[in-house]
Amino acid sequence: MELINVQKAAGLLSAANDILVVPHVRPDGDAAGSACALCLGLRALGKRAFIAVDPPSMKRYEKYMTPYFAPEGFVPGFVAAVDTPGPGQFPPGQEHWAEKTDLAVDHHGTNSGYARYTYLEPDSAATGELAYLLLRELGVVIAPEIAEALYVAVATDTNGFRTPGTTARTLTIAGALRQTGFDAAGLTRALFETKSPARLRLEAALYQTMDFPRPGVCVMTLPLDTVAACGATEDDMDKLSLLTVVPAGTRTGLLLRQLPDGSWKASLRTDGSVHAGHVLQAIGGGGHADAAGAVTNGPPEAIRTAVLAALDGEQAK
Repeated sequence: MELINVQKAAGLLSAANDILVVPHVRPDGDAAGSACALCLGLRALGKRAFIAVDPPSMKRYEKYMTPYFAPEGFVPGFVAAVDTPGPGQFPPGQEHWAEKTDLAVDHHGTNSGYARYTYLEPDSAATGELAYLLLRELGVVIAPEIAEALYVAVATDTNGFRTPGTTARTLTIAGALRQTGFDAAGLTRALFETKSPARLRLEAALYQTMDFPRPGVCVMTLPLDTVAACGATEDDMDKLSLLTVVPAGTRTGLLLRQLPDGSWKASLRTDGSVHAGHVLQAIGGGGHADAAGAVTNGPPEAIRTAVLAALDGEQAK
């Protein structure tokens, strides 16, 4: 792996064609929005660019990916991964591209260095920030449809510009995006203020599982039968882990959510006093200082015990 700056990353893309953009599996707003914006920007430069087929886990992000999926038989001349920290996060059926990735654009400090070149800024609030800087360096005019995708990326990964990683640059970029004329107010309402009845039932059920095993630590658990009882879909799961840090005095929140295959997704949120990504590395995950995730098997009680032990170890450093 060679770490590079935005200028060299732009040079690589400028010289490339037949580009495949690969977001991480089960793409969230940052992955979907960044992939869409990069794909559209490259097309605006006259290049053939597609997104690797990875059906979004949430319908709200479909419009930013599905129209740009690579056709069957497409052979890329250049592979660019976005918001994808390691080979284990490549979508099913796309894992073989990990060892052929020419450029990774990422803001995860736990990036494994799998790509030939990596444009990495772990202090950035979202990969969408880097995608914006990269498109500007390429000379792409940020049209409203590109701006909307980038706004989704930055706004969702900062939880509406409220996370500790939100910086003045984040807000400056968001302001520049809004000036292009897309319906930012309507998009913000859809992303953060509108909830389905199933989502509200889900939140009520989660608060019933609220537990405080340590001072300042909140744990919530969501088994599949609760999801079914609430009539919830994957679209209702977005940013559920944020509920774990709502209780007053909470500095670290852990959500254990059972996935359809029976495995469990651990999502850890912190105020930055401990590094969430380092904690979840203990169970095969990773992420940022204030937010991280991992998918693992085993009873939730055992996963919870392992995460709490890793949290204790990180706090003791």
